[in-house]
Amino acid sequence: MRRLMTIMAFTGGLLGLGNYVWDGWTMASGGRNLYVPSNIVSVLLLVIAGSVAATMLLRDHGRMIEEERKEYRATLALSIATLAILSSWILFRAVRAA
Repeated sequence: MRRLMTIMAFTGGLLGLGNYVWDGWTMASGGRNLYVPSNIVSVLLLVIAGSVAATMLLRDHGRMIEEERKEYRATLALSIATLAILSSWILFRAVRAA
């Protein structure tokens, strides 16, 4: 479960941040822009991974070994940091487009 959450957070971060680092990589072959669906998927992955990691830390903190705690903390930190960066990019793009 903990490895799955780490993979989900990493995937969500790559998907979301990839939209802005490599502008246009989410374009479909017909020229259709897929920023919005890609952002929705990445935010969902990050929120789910962060929520599960936080829940597991709060619920089972006393019964976990140190390695599990470190991995859940890293997943939580990765999710929060990536969500902050991704939301700032989304807001920047929205302001720039307006």
